[in-house]
Amino acid sequence: MTTPTRATLENALKSDGKLQNAAAQIARHFPPDLTDGAYDISLLAEELGFALTSPDMEQRVSGTNLLSGVLVALPEDLLQEQQLEFLATFYIDRLRDHHNVMPAIIDGIGALVRMKALPSAQIPLILQSFFEHTTCQSQTRGDRTKLFNIFKYLTLNFKKELQTMAGDFVYGLINSIDGERDPRNLDIIFTFMPEFMSTYKLLHLAEEMFEIFACYFPIDFNPSKQDPTANTRDELAAKLTNCLVANIDFAEWTVVLAVEKLESELLVAKLDSIELLAIYFPLKQRQAALKFPPSVLEPHFDQIWQAFKMETFPGSDNEEILRASLKALSALLERASQMPDISHSYQSSILGVILPHLSDVNQRLFHPATGIALVCVAGDAPFAADKILNSFLLKLQTADVGCEQKIKIYHIVSQVYQLSAVRDSLQKLDITIRESLQDNVIAALRQIEWEDFDAKLENLELQKAALTVLNESAPVLNEIQRALVYKALVKLVSHSSIDLDFTLLTASLGALQPVELQSNFIDICVRNFEIFSIFVKRKIYTNLLPLIPQMAFTQRILELIMTQLFKDTTPEPVRLLAMEALNQVLAQEDQRFIVDLQQESNLLHKLIELGQRTENLSLQSLEQIAGALSRITQQLPLSEQSAIVSEYLPCLNLSLSADLYIAKGLLGYLHKDISLDDHFERLLSDLTQLSLITDNEQLRVIAHHLLCSLVNKMESNPANRSKVKQITQQLKEAIKKGDVRAVEILAWVGKGLVVAGFDEAADIVGDLSDLLKHPTLSTAAALGFDIIAAEYPELDLPVVKFLYKQKLFHTIMGKMGSKLVNYCVHHLKAFVYVLKATPQAVIKMNIEKLGPLLFKSLEEHNEAQSLCIALGICERFVQQQDEYFQRHLAHLIPSCLELSKYKAQHTMQVRIAALQLLYDITKYPTFVLLPHKVDVTLALAAALDDPKRLVRNSAVKARNAWFLVGAASGN
Repeated sequence: MTTPTRATLENALKSDGKLQNAAAQIARHFPPDLTDGAYDISLLAEELGFALTSPDMEQRVSGTNLLSGVLVALPEDLLQEQQLEFLATFYIDRLRDHHNVMPAIIDGIGALVRMKALPSAQIPLILQSFFEHTTCQSQTRGDRTKLFNIFKYLTLNFKKELQTMAGDFVYGLINSIDGERDPRNLDIIFTFMPEFMSTYKLLHLAEEMFEIFACYFPIDFNPSKQDPTANTRDELAAKLTNCLVANIDFAEWTVVLAVEKLESELLVAKLDSIELLAIYFPLKQRQAALKFPPSVLEPHFDQIWQAFKMETFPGSDNEEILRASLKALSALLERASQMPDISHSYQSSILGVILPHLSDVNQRLFHPATGIALVCVAGDAPFAADKILNSFLLKLQTADVGCEQKIKIYHIVSQVYQLSAVRDSLQKLDITIRESLQDNVIAALRQIEWEDFDAKLENLELQKAALTVLNESAPVLNEIQRALVYKALVKLVSHSSIDLDFTLLTASLGALQPVELQSNFIDICVRNFEIFSIFVKRKIYTNLLPLIPQMAFTQRILELIMTQLFKDTTPEPVRLLAMEALNQVLAQEDQRFIVDLQQESNLLHKLIELGQRTENLSLQSLEQIAGALSRITQQLPLSEQSAIVSEYLPCLNLSLSADLYIAKGLLGYLHKDISLDDHFERLLSDLTQLSLITDNEQLRVIAHHLLCSLVNKMESNPANRSKVKQITQQLKEAIKKGDVRAVEILAWVGKGLVVAGFDEAADIVGDLSDLLKHPTLSTAAALGFDIIAAEYPELDLPVVKFLYKQKLFHTIMGKMGSKLVNYCVHHLKAFVYVLKATPQAVIKMNIEKLGPLLFKSLEEHNEAQSLCIALGICERFVQQQDEYFQRHLAHLIPSCLELSKYKAQHTMQVRIAALQLLYDITKYPTFVLLPHKVDVTLALAAALDDPKRLVRNSAVKARNAWFLVGAASGN
């Protein structure tokens, strides 16, 4: 490389642009390897000597900028140790120069310290010279940013060298930070200083270092709205808190600072102080460099507790402060639990204050005292729980304790047990206190066994509260107590009018004592099942079914269900209960369980036989059979599904209710890969005929769903397509005779074809479109479009064509476009049904065409369902402040005002939707709304007197929003 001549350098120094270009060009021409002495950067410095040593300050600035610019552009591993030492000496000497030269020097030092080969001994020399000859705070904001980034880099990469400077570096750093106010620079400082302060010895400067950060607490900062990337106040506050707890020497001063600021009236000051006192940081959000250990905080705990007590006992009016205080106290106690002596000292200070107030639930301080008590249990369960439970026990043993008091105490006791279990301390609780308390709870539960106990007069809240305690205390109940609990449970389940949920208790006892539960509860329920009423039988199923996953009880409970289900003498209501229980089992268990159950008991065959051979089965029972068949079939392998269809489908007579429900169970959720070609024609014909002739609406719905699912899953071959065409032709013939049911069936067939993407769907859509002008079938045709577009969660349509909704939209636009322009009422209604299922993006792309149709549908005052759909579509666009709707508010607002009026054809849902849309319109810019403000405000007065409360609420909300349009103060 050839060193640029003086003339070249003088030309480069004439302007900033030329200087930057020259620096980049010089850096690019440096040899890639200087180990063989190919070039020495000192030659460039000597050639620049005329500028670097010039008596003219401006020229020195330019010369230094050029040299620093070259350094910045060079790779960090290019320059050798000797060259870097020369540059370090130069920049150390330059630190004595005029302050205008400082920005260039800072750039050079920033590049220099990042060079890989820089001798580490130069770092202390550079810093000492900087701290001696200049100050950080005298620089511009941008230069200070560079300096803080330099300090950050040095503290992370030159720890040993900085430690040799002892207090000189710490003192210099303190002076550099002192007075910094720019939030961007503070973010850098608060980011790297916690680690520095936790690893470097602060010596006698610890308090001074703490005060540097204490002056910023609490953070009072509002980020610029023009800068979306700006730091938030909470982010800065979190990083500042890290600084204040970074060094163990800060403990005393941190407590004093936090307690002082906690007395502030500002919410953010209180919350920041609470977090600082707790020194607790969720891992996903913040990380403290060093948490103060309990031994350091112990001398200051009384001061901390007094500060927290002011906010929690009796409690702050602000719920956020109260929650934060309890959370902070919990974190403090939990960390102290690692050191028993300190933990017990903390707990004693707190419990000494709150225990006297736990003895009377009617006291004003009972509620805040229970909150703190639970925090104590969460921190040190064995110590705190014993004292708290003993306090409650003494109260429960007094003669004047009432039912309401017991209920409140039981709820707190159950939470104490729960927290103790979470801390693995339930077994560590004092056995005398624990068992006495459990005896009291069991006695309360066993009041139902009293002869004079009247369940109709009692509210059973005491028994519910007792069960919550027993749910948590089940692992520590002794044998005698468990025997009494079993007796109480038998009484509860067999009682003719009491219905309490104790499934959690039976599940816990079953896991802990399966033999006892089997003999003392399950066997009694099963043995006496026949003599119980339907109400009791339902309770037995409710409490036994959750035990099925426990292997000890699975077979016994399944035997009960199967016996009641398939026994010939079982009454219909009892069998229905058993069917419901079976469906619950099938719904909650996994595939392996269901497959094993089918293989072991041939359950499908038994259910089909039950449905076909049992006389006078209700439709409810048949529905349960269909549900069970469906759940079993779904879980079976494809080969077994195919075999079942081949075995049972040919024998089904779909004109019979039982066979139709069985077909629903077998075919409703049959896998799409199972071929039904051999049965396809018969199924289509039978289901169509059934739907045309039956008057039973439930059977027609099943037939419709099966038809829809069948055509959706059919294989796309000429034979199947021909069979579908035959059915549609048959339906068209019935339609010509005016059969409304045929229109509905055609719509269901069309739905299956539309979702699967078959071409025949377009023909059916066209036929339904033509029917919209029929004098008697137009309403049914419009509802047919609702059937095609609507979602039916219970309907299985596994073959879904990509973008089928968009295709349906464009198909209907093609079929009905010209008719929609004429605003035929039924065409509008049908089109609104289709728009309900059309993706919003598609509507938005065609809004210029669809907007007038939506507005016209609102003006036509159609039936309520289509009005609600149209209003909902408009609302989605208005909420996004769509430009098209902004331009057409003159059409939209009068329609909404008319629909908000109380009229026979305007249902409550329509009026509420119209008022909500009027409210959302107020989010548009004020200048758009002002011309309508007076008219809307006056017109909405009528809705304030609507007979329905919900409509009046919406009217008040909308009218207030319009009244405030253009107001100086507000949203």
